[in-house]
Amino acid sequence: MDFGTILLLVAVVVGLVDVLIMLIGPKIPEYESLSFGMSIIAGLSAIGALLWMAGIIFGNQFQYDYVFQVTSIDSDLMLKISGIWAGQSGSLVFWSMLSFALYLGFRVAVRGYEDDQVAYRASIIMAIQAILVGFNAFLADPFRVTEFIERTDGLGLNPLLRTFWNAIHPPIVFIAYALILVPFAIKLAGFTVRSEERNKEQIPILDSIASFTTLLAWVMLSLGIVIGGYWAYIVLGWGGYWAWDPVETGSLIPWLLLTAYYHAKGVFRKNDVLRDSFLVFAYLCVLFATWVTRSGVLNSVHGFTISIISWSMLFTLVSNFIIASLITAWSGYRDIEDEEWTPLEESNKGGESSSSDDNLVSSSSVLNRVMKMTSTRDFSIKIALVGLLIITAISVIGILLPAVLNLQAVIINPGTEMENFVSVGPEFYWLGFYGGSFFLITSAYYCMDTSMITKKIRSILIVVLLIAGGILGGFSYLDSTAVLPTSNWIVNFLIPVCIGAVAYIVIVFARTMAGKERGPFTMRKMGRVMLHLGMILLILGVFMSENVIIESNDGYLEGDTKRIGPNIWLSVEEIDLQYFRDSTDFKMVVTLMVIEGDTIVGIGFAMIEGHPEWGSISHSVYLQSNALRDVFIAVTGFSQPLPNTLMVTLHAKVLPLVSFVWIGSFFMIMAMLPMVGIEFAAIRKAIREKQDDFEEIGDDEQIVTLDQ
Repeated sequence: MDFGTILLLVAVVVGLVDVLIMLIGPKIPEYESLSFGMSIIAGLSAIGALLWMAGIIFGNQFQYDYVFQVTSIDSDLMLKISGIWAGQSGSLVFWSMLSFALYLGFRVAVRGYEDDQVAYRASIIMAIQAILVGFNAFLADPFRVTEFIERTDGLGLNPLLRTFWNAIHPPIVFIAYALILVPFAIKLAGFTVRSEERNKEQIPILDSIASFTTLLAWVMLSLGIVIGGYWAYIVLGWGGYWAWDPVETGSLIPWLLLTAYYHAKGVFRKNDVLRDSFLVFAYLCVLFATWVTRSGVLNSVHGFTISIISWSMLFTLVSNFIIASLITAWSGYRDIEDEEWTPLEESNKGGESSSSDDNLVSSSSVLNRVMKMTSTRDFSIKIALVGLLIITAISVIGILLPAVLNLQAVIINPGTEMENFVSVGPEFYWLGFYGGSFFLITSAYYCMDTSMITKKIRSILIVVLLIAGGILGGFSYLDSTAVLPTSNWIVNFLIPVCIGAVAYIVIVFARTMAGKERGPFTMRKMGRVMLHLGMILLILGVFMSENVIIESNDGYLEGDTKRIGPNIWLSVEEIDLQYFRDSTDFKMVVTLMVIEGDTIVGIGFAMIEGHPEWGSISHSVYLQSNALRDVFIAVTGFSQPLPNTLMVTLHAKVLPLVSFVWIGSFFMIMAMLPMVGIEFAAIRKAIREKQDDFEEIGDDEQIVTLDQ
């Protein structure tokens, strides 16, 4: 057995021993110290397994199958680093390391609070999750060695992954996935005790850790999704930043639930089960996204084939879903029961008599509290939450339904080809996105309090803009040739209210900066402006860039110039076929010029290259951008119509307002960064308070000893 496999196995086995020790608890002398020691061994073993994998990759140990598949002698430093998580088994080892390391960090942070029920049970939950991830990594056999075959070099990374973006996108997403484990464990552990117990004399460090890791996970996952979209847009040559692929949509679902959680905090202030269940299900959706990637039962450019990992991850997902759902539902029912009925002794003071109807006092229902509007911002939060839940529901259905059908087909007929799998097209997701976006856009009108216009006037403004949108949408629905913002009637219906929301937020921001609004301009207000402005800009950018696509797919000889959009021309300056051996072993570089009006606005290169070792072709696109539109050009093929004459086929697209997608995403992430610093400071404060508490306890014990 390889040393890396031993380290992985040690992490899993020692983790199991740690869980058993915690479950047996006080029956074992010094069980707290013994369990803490086990967590250290498990964490260091998982870290060691990842370091061992890095060592064999950098050492070009091609006898390892994984190393042979992800690196080569010629691979540079960036590509070798990417190789650690580029393949299925490597990514599982990386995720396993993160899970065990977070568990160890959590145990260090709550050291001394082992007698607290929530901290104690959260430790058990985190340990079990780390063990499950580690066990899946072990099953993937990442350190398998092929004997009796001498390999002097490896294949190197898949050509599509040989980029800087592969060095940062996957680890950021996996770090976000791992971070969501922490609030999942803390909140689920809290659900196992009654509300008055978990909310009385809380350990400050627990709440601080949950808040910090939740916020950091949101930022990291946001960054990972945006980087992934940009990578797909400019490098992979897929022609778009978002295709509603099952794997990328699977990553979006946890982000939607994390975002919904921050809105639920304002809606379910007195019902922490409903509020915190968003964090519980966010981690379950992380497992769901991981299974989608590795299931092999969905058509995806990101996915892996069906293997033992497909079934082990399915078991991990289903078992976690059942247990976590039952605990959450049980806790929610019990808390509602506690809220709805209070004993006579608590409600009837002073020994006064009461009728049987008064013996039980009913509190206001959860539904009444949800529907009650205390402010315009409260209303904004609630309608935004509805929008997020609509998009989440459509995303889950769009992945889960075909996955279940395809899984059923595979079980009945294991030889089912992927070409016969059921899939859901982007059109299905768009309906949910448009519906959810309506609520998100509308919420922006109420998120910022202003003395400029009343809530009633804002509502009237929204109705007027929706009527204008209805007219635009009606024209586009009845006449597809009409000159309108887009060819999609739903988008045309939403564009006026979307533009109005941008204008409204900008005006309120300017008035606040000028001191014309009540109250000082705080960092919190600034964050709120950036978040909502970023969200609306992102939605507007998606609306326009996905529905106003001017594209062509024409053949060009060297020196040809053709119109590719309104007042935009494309000229081919040079066609350089550097070599051609066969249809998967060639390289061509095309020099391009983009002309807008009478001005040359861009000169660059588009490339197409064959890779015989992989039997595939990769594209490097040329992108000419400004604030209002992008020109996207990719070489899709070439031919030789005459001797010594080459013709290239160029796919050109003109996409308006794509920059709004990146600007909006940037605003949203930047708005949350100050909050990360605030939450980190809260953790440091909680740690200091923890040390002070322990010092006071120690002083008290010394005084008692002296008195005796």
